[in-house]
Amino acid sequence: MADELKTCASCGNTQATGAFCETCGAKLPDAAAVAAVATSPASPALAAQPVAPPPPPPPPGSYADITGKGFWSKFFDFSFNDFITPSVIKVLFILFMVVIGLGFIGGVVSGFMLNPALGVFALIGGIIWGFVALILARVWLEIVIVFFHIHDDTKAIAKSKR
Repeated sequence: MADELKTCASCGNTQATGAFCETCGAKLPDAAAVAAVATSPASPALAAQPVAPPPPPPPPGSYADITGKGFWSKFFDFSFNDFITPSVIKVLFILFMVVIGLGFIGGVVSGFMLNPALGVFALIGGIIWGFVALILARVWLEIVIVFFHIHDDTKAIAKSKR
């Protein structure tokens, strides 16, 4: 007997094997329930009903907030089930840019106040230092986001194995 195809009610994925959807991890109906629905007289009416398409995936490189909770409810979540870092990472990068820029301006102004040659050195060195510091800040923040992506992917794998 050939495997019967099962269709996920959540995302519409069709697959031949497994008790859970390979795409979204939802429990698939067993073959007996599918056969009972297919042979019932009401099945043409059920088939005619439109099925809502699944939500589009988040754009590449972004972090999808699937909890639906707001910032403050995540902030005061003492079980630490919901994370606020992905939602504030852009603000942190802007703060790094502002601090690096203020440090650059302060260094250049101080250098020119002491000595014009020191000011030119501070200007050139500050541009190089600022660029390197900005790259390091960006890499550090991207590493933090990668940990959150690893967490989400691991959770999805564990959910699909159940």
